[in-house]
Amino acid sequence: MLYYITACITFISATLGACFAVQSATAQNGAGRTNALYMFARSLALSGIAFIPFCLQAPAILEIITVAMLLVQLADGIIGIFIKSRLRAAGPLFMAACHGICLFLMHF
Repeated sequence: MLYYITACITFISATLGACFAVQSATAQNGAGRTNALYMFARSLALSGIAFIPFCLQAPAILEIITVAMLLVQLADGIIGIFIKSRLRAAGPLFMAACHGICLFLMHF
């Protein structure tokens, strides 16, 4: 059960990144739009990899992608702190905490 809870949280986290990148790309022009499209490409790749644990019973792949998403969300949360945006800090830091808890529970 924990395996699928972790897989769902990780997939949702990766997919949210892709959705926010699309929203940013549609709201911006020029360099901002280009950067958002690059973020979308990376987020789409993470979402694709995050879907693998649903197709295969692959705890090692799940753990790797969960660690990757923990790092991505942690970095996003730190950026949110630096730009002084509570929402852009709290959401990613919450997701990073969820990833950390899942990883901890998978090992103990």
